[in-house]
Amino acid sequence: MTEVYPYELRLPLAPYRFVWAHEEPVECDRSRSAQFTEERYTHADGSVVIIRSYNRDGSFQILSDRGEVELDDHAADFNSPQAMSIVRLP
Repeated sequence: MTEVYPYELRLPLAPYRFVWAHEEPVECDRSRSAQFTEERYTHADGSVVIIRSYNRDGSFQILSDRGEVELDDHAADFNSPQAMSIVRLP
């Protein structure tokens, strides 16, 4: 069975803080492979948000069938008083 996630965001190397834009999930499953560590969040309506952290370079990939992921990229803005980027998960 192939899972389809219409929303995907690949994040470059930077410090991130992940926050939920709406309600928090009801379940979280964690798994680890040689390539990445995965956190799979399931919401009450059955939708899923997946956060993958790649072991090789520390980058992230966000997959979602719930909605679009938003990024406030403060880390790339040297004039920003906040050095950490915010990732709003759907």
